[in-house]
Amino acid sequence: MNMLKIFNSLSNKKEVFYPIDKNNIRVYACGPTVYNYAHIGNARMAVVFDTVVKFLRYIYPKITYVSNITDIDDKIIKKSLEEKVSCKKISDTYLNIYNYEMKKINVESPDFQPKATDYVDSMIKKIKTLQDKGYAYFKEGHLLFSVSGFPKYGALSKRNKEDQMAGSRVEVASYKKNPSDFVLWKPSKKSEPAWDSPWGLGRPGWHTECFAMASDILKTPFDIHAGGLDLKFPHHDNEIAQSCCFKNKNDDIQSYAKYWMHNGFVTLEEKKMSKSLGNIKLLKDYLKNYNGEIIRLALLGSHYRSPLVWSDS
Repeated sequence: MNMLKIFNSLSNKKEVFYPIDKNNIRVYACGPTVYNYAHIGNARMAVVFDTVVKFLRYIYPKITYVSNITDIDDKIIKKSLEEKVSCKKISDTYLNIYNYEMKKINVESPDFQPKATDYVDSMIKKIKTLQDKGYAYFKEGHLLFSVSGFPKYGALSKRNKEDQMAGSRVEVASYKKNPSDFVLWKPSKKSEPAWDSPWGLGRPGWHTECFAMASDILKTPFDIHAGGLDLKFPHHDNEIAQSCCFKNKNDDIQSYAKYWMHNGFVTLEEKKMSKSLGNIKLLKDYLKNYNGEIIRLALLGSHYRSPLVWSDS
């Protein structure tokens, strides 16, 4: 059999896949934030890496596949306040819908589907370790990771400092020493879910979730980290930074994950599908008119790293 090759986003080239342990290939893919119905972009990621995992299962005796669920987030909190129900009610409702719809398009359940809220204690311990090692600072109720302490920051996305600032998910806050610094722990308002911590009542930052869950379940380094192209920066860069500093492996960016795979955007009329443009296409609407296998085939209609031009035709 020919050797399996993977395009590794970390090196930006195709590489022969050499497993860390050929008897157990470990794969992690960033899953959805469950506050609304899944859109075609969510479905594409799920289908692409379900296909990758199925192929790996054909080759190797054991695959351990983890895909997480973000069940605490600003969007979930906003929706819970609007609908006057708990965040848990919102996240549980849409997680059940998500899993039901995934089955309809023949996406198998991952071996582990951890929820962020189940790993808050682990996140607190890891964040405290990063602070104790000097990689984090506390200001205005927030604990932030200082990217200046990790010279290889941005090694995955290949962005320079100007690009990192321009690509930041949120505008620069007054409590940041460096615009690229990111939140590890944030204070919660009275109406928001909160956990007790060394930094007061609050909740972890989004970027710590996957680092904690992947490290705890798969151990590091694991073989493949997967996700949508939009997660490469800053989310995946931030995961690498936390893991390398946590393990004192600052010079080894593969000490977290050996290979990185990213699927391309879904586009509508050559525009990226996004909530800000108001051009979101929901999976549930297509399931009313098409068999799940047809939708799956359409989602695999272009190379996984290329944009997928989506239309009814």
